[in-house]
Amino acid sequence: MLRQENFYHAGIIADDFDGTVERLGREMGLTWSPVIELDLPLWMRDRGVLTVRTKAVYSREEPCIEIIRTLPGTPWVPIEGRPLHHLGYWTDDLHRDTAELEAAGASKILCAYDNGRMFGMAYLELSNGLYVELVDRASFADWKGFLAGKMEHEIIYPD
Repeated sequence: MLRQENFYHAGIIADDFDGTVERLGREMGLTWSPVIELDLPLWMRDRGVLTVRTKAVYSREEPCIEIIRTLPGTPWVPIEGRPLHHLGYWTDDLHRDTAELEAAGASKILCAYDNGRMFGMAYLELSNGLYVELVDRASFADWKGFLAGKMEHEIIYPD
């Protein structure tokens, strides 16, 4: 299930993406990875399958702060009273860990989805309402290199 050693980021959803990145960088002394902006095929609990244009950035300082641009009509919207949107955890087996959390009472609300299957990442809502994101470690071949700006992130689709 969730292990503290796999915790690597706290996610924030921002209506003002650029302003939030600038302000948190200044206030918290953060520097930023390259911005990830891509069209991502998703399955959402309340909307089914669709493709959305995502935009996100991570602090280079760990554990990372992730800023995601608000996407109305998706779970990527600010939650009133909760400045942190989700906690992110690496997984080496996305399908197994998602199934284990669901068996323990969590509800899958969003996942990257292509060719009829989940890949890359999944968001789950725990019984207490907390959102967690499981991220397939293989989806970032060189996480440290990405944070350092040595490479752009590209989406890795399943075979």
